[in-house]
Amino acid sequence: MRRPTLPALAAALVLCWATPRADAADSAVLLSATAPGYAPGMVIGPQERLRVPDGASLTLLLRSGQMLKLRGPVETSLDRAEPLRQDGSALSLAEAFRLRGVDASAIGGTRAAAPERRLARGGDVPVEIERSGTWCIGAADTVWLMRPAQEPSELGLRRRGSTRRLAWPAGAARLEWPGELPIEDGDRFEVLADGQAVASLTFRLTEGTARSEAAMVAQGLLLGCRDQYAPALRRLARGSLPPELWLSTDRGRQPVQKPGERINLQVMADAEGWLYCVTTRSDGSAVAVFPAGAIGGAALPAATPASLHGQRQSVALTAGPPGTQHVQCWLADRDIGPELPHALLDASGARLPDRLAGELDAIFAGTGGRITRAALDIRVE
Repeated sequence: MRRPTLPALAAALVLCWATPRADAADSAVLLSATAPGYAPGMVIGPQERLRVPDGASLTLLLRSGQMLKLRGPVETSLDRAEPLRQDGSALSLAEAFRLRGVDASAIGGTRAAAPERRLARGGDVPVEIERSGTWCIGAADTVWLMRPAQEPSELGLRRRGSTRRLAWPAGAARLEWPGELPIEDGDRFEVLADGQAVASLTFRLTEGTARSEAAMVAQGLLLGCRDQYAPALRRLARGSLPPELWLSTDRGRQPVQKPGERINLQVMADAEGWLYCVTTRSDGSAVAVFPAGAIGGAALPAATPASLHGQRQSVALTAGPPGTQHVQCWLADRDIGPELPHALLDASGARLPDRLAGELDAIFAGTGGRITRAALDIRVE
């Protein structure tokens, strides 16, 4: 069933987009993060306090599809920016934040003045009736109900006291949404299995066209259709942003340690990968400290803060002699362990050969994949 054939849907769609949505106005979607406590897909309200530690970053996807990056240290909110140009672009927001001393930049902001390219939207929207969720649909979309893995004797949809029974044709994996059940914006349907409510389906109506793929993704997530648009958000981040790696310690990015003290590294990447870390002490000795036989290997999940001590780290990272101790980490987009010199994976904690220690960047770059590097200095006194 094609949605434009329903007058109720068309009328609701016009009303829906003729009036601004107060609950999503000026909000943004988190596209990527290297700041602990944040994960892609989160909706950031205009007054929500953003706390980004030193060196970490947040990239926000605006309703327009443009992107705004904020780099710490910063504590602010979107409503603190007062753009000189009221065009709502990422570029004007970045300028406003920079006037407040915030490290901000627009990604693709120079394209803000380009003519809009409207993308028609239409396709199949599969709905899993076994779990609750919110789905976004446009006037050109067809809604399909997916057959449950364990089908009860009787299935139905209930809205405002009215129930419609469901029956899949023999061998069919999906069922087109019943034509006599028009969907209006915000409608909520209960899924009944043998008379018992087992899930709740909520629908939001979307604009039939969007300025860009990024704007379409932002629109869907701001309306609450997280599961539906999460894969597209991940693709957008991979295609638009180079991976970032944040490196710190439990004492911050400018720690002071005593000789022999344990150094607890904290890392977070905005893309999954494989992590490799080396420390160089003030006396020039370099030691591989991760993965170095770590349980679980070098794999590092995306948008998940990790502490490289305890069970994951078999080689303890300790402060060396007084002076400046350097820590470097490289994030690879694949497991490059088999391609690295054995000494970089050795769990004995032995000093790396001087020649090897002096060629680390070249060694990682020579693996050919996408490599991201982060470093910090530790004062030992």
